[in-house]
Amino acid sequence: MNMPTHSLSATARAGAWGILSALLLLAALLFRQHLELTMARHMLVQIPMLLFSGMACHRSVAHMPRMNAVRRYAASWDEYGLVGLAVFVLTTAYWMIPRALDSAVASGTVELGKFATLFAAGMLLPASLSRANTILQLFFLGNFASMMAIVGMLYQDTSTRLCNFYLIDDQVVAGVGLVTLAIAIPALWCASQKQVREFFSDGQPDDHKSIPTRPAETSAR
Repeated sequence: MNMPTHSLSATARAGAWGILSALLLLAALLFRQHLELTMARHMLVQIPMLLFSGMACHRSVAHMPRMNAVRRYAASWDEYGLVGLAVFVLTTAYWMIPRALDSAVASGTVELGKFATLFAAGMLLPASLSRANTILQLFFLGNFASMMAIVGMLYQDTSTRLCNFYLIDDQVVAGVGLVTLAIAIPALWCASQKQVREFFSDGQPDDHKSIPTRPAETSAR
């Protein structure tokens, strides 16, 4: 018996996103020492890789019909995306703290926690964005962008080393990168809001909406 074409297509997309997620996570792990050698690569390359790995994993799971029950359960405690967006902002804010970066470089346990929390934050983000309306998205986007800008300016303006493992020059480069992202991300959101929302939803039904079930069969009389 042949599988329907749409089922094969969904399976292929799920597999592709799953492979991308695994590759990003594996690259962040295998090249950990190289990426963490400078503050700029640590903050602007490795951390986004972990976030995007989580996002890709979510996209893979979203194409699996068997995960519909999990999607409905997640929607029940993340109404309007508030929980997921709050977790994302708080997690990324923590890993912008210089002491947190130092601890991740010095301790394998903290490093494992960084990988796990950033992956989880990335995995929560797409579904939370798909549930959130425009007002909520603007609120969290404004907080996220302003946080990055403030941290980036602090990194540039301070005359002392904030991280024990990184030099001041590298600290300035990381600060410039954060300020650039603080400008670029809202600009991207404003310029292509429809495309961004379609990327995160990928044609899937919103999680806060009930997923239709097959109508009950009636016996002919």
